[in-house]
Amino acid sequence: MGDDGVCPKCFMNIRQRELGFLALVSIVIGSQLGSGMFVLPSEMAPFKLLGFFGWIVSVTGAISLALVFSDLSHELPKSGGPHVYVKEAFGHTAGFFTGWTYWLISWSSNSVLLVTIVNYLSVMTGKLSVSAILGIESLILIVVTCVNFTGIRFSGKVETVLIFLKVVPLLVLPLIFFAYFDPSNLELSSLSESENVVSNISTTALLTFWGFIGVECATTPAGSVKNPKTTIPKALIVGTSCVALIYILNAVSIAGVVGFDNLANVSAPYSIAVKNIFGSYSNIFVSILAITVCIGTLNSWTLTGGQIAYGASLDGLFPKMFGRVNRFGAPVITLAISCIGSLPFLVLEQLEHGGLDKLINILVSVFLYVYIICCVAYLRLLNRWNRTAREKLKGRILAGFAIAFCIFVLLPSITESILALLVFIIVGFPVFLKIKRADT
Repeated sequence: MGDDGVCPKCFMNIRQRELGFLALVSIVIGSQLGSGMFVLPSEMAPFKLLGFFGWIVSVTGAISLALVFSDLSHELPKSGGPHVYVKEAFGHTAGFFTGWTYWLISWSSNSVLLVTIVNYLSVMTGKLSVSAILGIESLILIVVTCVNFTGIRFSGKVETVLIFLKVVPLLVLPLIFFAYFDPSNLELSSLSESENVVSNISTTALLTFWGFIGVECATTPAGSVKNPKTTIPKALIVGTSCVALIYILNAVSIAGVVGFDNLANVSAPYSIAVKNIFGSYSNIFVSILAITVCIGTLNSWTLTGGQIAYGASLDGLFPKMFGRVNRFGAPVITLAISCIGSLPFLVLEQLEHGGLDKLINILVSVFLYVYIICCVAYLRLLNRWNRTAREKLKGRILAGFAIAFCIFVLLPSITESILALLVFIIVGFPVFLKIKRADT
């Protein structure tokens, strides 16, 4: 065992289990293409046509952030993701709280995925009791965590298979929906009748951006990627572009089939759409698809969460135990903590029934603050890198646009989002102080 608590032989095994381009694109798509696909049509329905403007804003912001993270990962191809760049720009303390916050929200987000899985499962089983819901959610979470115990390479292969199973149907379904598309369902007049258009677009962008959370996930396992300086940027751009296309096609087509008023009253919108077209029992197929998609995203975020804390431990930001791995190179302690830490969120969601949109807003808001600090770090690092004046100007414009997007989306809930961020930061103080004492 090395001085940092990490077995050198295990670290070599991690390097030998490298991720290729296809596996990395799968992680990018899998991290973003999840519960948002099956939750957002209902959550966005009250905003009607303005919701599509929210999607446009979100897509633009996601692409700009993907470009920022692409450049950051090219210059700093290390495992861990956001904390790597913030630490490089602003030092140990900023790096710790960035990594800590990012790690917490990475597995807190699992609750939304698990709730969505059960919502679509209930289409086939009927209404479930609270104890049955919590039991099913816990079982799925434990199984996915155990898959990640087998190492990053196997988990990456599982994600590649799951991506195929979910992307193909999500490209086929819109084609079917468009064949039954009714333009009157879009209620074109709703745009001009809406009050506070800018505020509503900002609110819808906050909701829809949930679909793009994970845009940076290809950077977290950078130390285990083949040729990271070229592979990661390509995977980020290709993966995010594919996700944007799939979201837009599905959002427009399902609204045209079901209508905004009907979407607002259901928790499993895709099942209703398919049932309207093909009749009874056809919605079972969509339920299975939704469950597959969400399990794939759960796998991606579980893998990502493990790599976040693992990378932070190697950088001396997290306690040494977070860097300990098993014979497969998997950070088992980190994965186990993430699994256990997700369980209270499942209970809270049941207590606050119907508060899924609030949970999404809180999680997206905190993610956006992480993205903002990364963009600010990017601006500072640009001055250190050997770039031409034109390249630096392009980078500043890109980062400025990404920051402006994040702030615009945060504006409607700025007070609540700051309070949520402070909670995540305060929880990390005891850990930070313990690490500081260990270092002195």
